Amino acid sequence: MRHHDSTPAIHPSAARGTGATRVRSPARLRPLALPASRRAVTLLAGVIILATACAPSTTATPATVNARPIAPPVDSCVTAREDAAADPRLDVERVPTPLAMEPPPIRRPVPRNVLRRDGSAVIRVEVMVDTLGKPDMTTFTVLESSNVWFTNGAKAAIAKWTFQPALRNGCKVPRFYLFSATSPARTRR
Repeated sequence: MRHHDSTPAIHPSAARGTGATRVRSPARLRPLALPASRRAVTLLAGVIILATACAPSTTATPATVNARPIAPPVDSCVTAREDAAADPRLDVERVPTPLAMEPPPIRRPVPRNVLRRDGSAVIRVEVMVDTLGKPDMTTFTVLESSNVWFTNGAKAAIAKWTFQPALRNGCKVPRFYLFSATSPARTRR
């Protein structure tokens, strides 16, 4: 390797840890056989600098900017799950959805004695659905029910359902599922 300027170059053996720095004239430099663990980098001024390739560290060291550690990038799913844990009723792109409502939440035929006097009925319950699509029945809550018969039927059915979990930022998150059913009052003829 020949250099055409008169700038002296640092000889590669100077970086090998010998302690002595030898400077050679550019006209007298010749290519050296370098070990596989070293890589030569040539700068525009014709100076050869050796960078020693180190084995990867077994402990992760955080990157720094101005001697301050930089926090590693946060996984968006971790953030979404933390948000969902703090507020299980938060806005999501997709709410939990039953894959199949088998068994049905309201058995047929509905006994007449479970309806109100005007023939109406209502059931509103909620349950937490986890990221695997399973309802957590310890969180089953009755918000409104016209008769315990509807509550028992809905609780037994929902416990057997499988759900498509809620999505927030494209990540599965736990969220409450609301089941609601109403039957209007009968009209008089």
